[in-house]
Amino acid sequence: MADNLPLGRSDYLDRMIIHVDMDCYYASVEMRGNPSLRDRPVVVLSPSDQIQVVGTCNYPAREIGLHSGMSVSEAKRICPDAVFINGDMKKYRATTEELHRLWSEYTDVMQPVMLDEAYLDVTETAGDVDEARRFAHEIKRRVKDELDMGCSVGLGYNMVSAKTGSEEMKPDGYFEILSPQEFMDLMDGRDIGEINSVGPRTSEKLHSIGLNTPKDVREHRAEVISLMGAQAQRILDLAEGLDDRVVTPHAPEDSRTIGRSLTFLKNVDDFWLLSDVIFLICVDIANNLETYGKFGNGVLVLGSYADRTPFSVNRSVRKCGDAVGLYEAAISLFEEVPFRSIRRIGVSVYNLTKSDPSQTTLDSLLGTDRGTAELDGMLESIRKRYAMDSLDRHDVDRDTIRSIAEYMRTHRAR
Repeated sequence: MADNLPLGRSDYLDRMIIHVDMDCYYASVEMRGNPSLRDRPVVVLSPSDQIQVVGTCNYPAREIGLHSGMSVSEAKRICPDAVFINGDMKKYRATTEELHRLWSEYTDVMQPVMLDEAYLDVTETAGDVDEARRFAHEIKRRVKDELDMGCSVGLGYNMVSAKTGSEEMKPDGYFEILSPQEFMDLMDGRDIGEINSVGPRTSEKLHSIGLNTPKDVREHRAEVISLMGAQAQRILDLAEGLDDRVVTPHAPEDSRTIGRSLTFLKNVDDFWLLSDVIFLICVDIANNLETYGKFGNGVLVLGSYADRTPFSVNRSVRKCGDAVGLYEAAISLFEEVPFRSIRRIGVSVYNLTKSDPSQTTLDSLLGTDRGTAELDGMLESIRKRYAMDSLDRHDVDRDTIRSIAEYMRTHRAR
């Protein structure tokens, strides 16, 4: 299929995109906070000052017949024993920030959709399909292990295939669609309206001339163009599994969190090596904070042990923006974690705020800025410790930090 595309239309077929969709999100947040609700029908009411309706409900409630948009009175009539909870958007947004911190460890190219789903373009960070597949499964596992919630994940070659994948095995499922042919094989026997982005009005128009499936649409291009006008090409593309949209993240300078994590190729049981890696992660984060003119007001250290058991610990801080100060906060947190063999380590800075360029310290005026001097000294110590030719703060970024850390792991002096 890709070989027959016009020039310039095939370059987006080699992307690797993950779509994560949380299962019954608001209800899951409530069950996470109160595990006794898990086996009971739970209904979260839409947080509105107007007449309340069902915002979402968990799967036991759905099995009984409750659904989003249903009036509260009808929901209570169908299932009087359900637990009805007033929606709390502040709580849901806070949980979304936790999810975004986790997901952003796998890519800088993340496009959130509402509060409970996001597209992640992992083409660059994964490098190949096997690694992208590992990312997808690890995201599912970590959402469960670290946030005690379920999600459905799709891996695709573009946005529509990734979204279709996440919907295919809900709840708590994984499905991959890796080519337009796989997409058509899956969708050709279904209604055209089941393709994401094909709305009910478009479906009705196509149905009115006897075009019910993606295959029907592909086989009657002239009729589709005549009926749909300017919309026709988009519909024809979707029927072939083509989608030239790109994952568009929020502008980095608008982000409220910056984080990095890495997974070692082998388990690490050397505290001092991990300490040095944490420092380099903090250098990378500080470079980004400086670029976007931001400070963080909270630091999170997270990771997983050799047996994949996750750990995380966080603390509020006062305007942390330089690498040394961030490292001091991070290593203090890391020392609180029970130490044993570790496979993955990461640091995030959250609750970001804009720095005030007019605020100048006495040290910076005198040219004795402690952070800069200590930063250079610590980098030089690491360079010597691992026999590196050079190590400058600008050598450390998202594209190099994994290879630097692996070099350090294999060249640690004993």
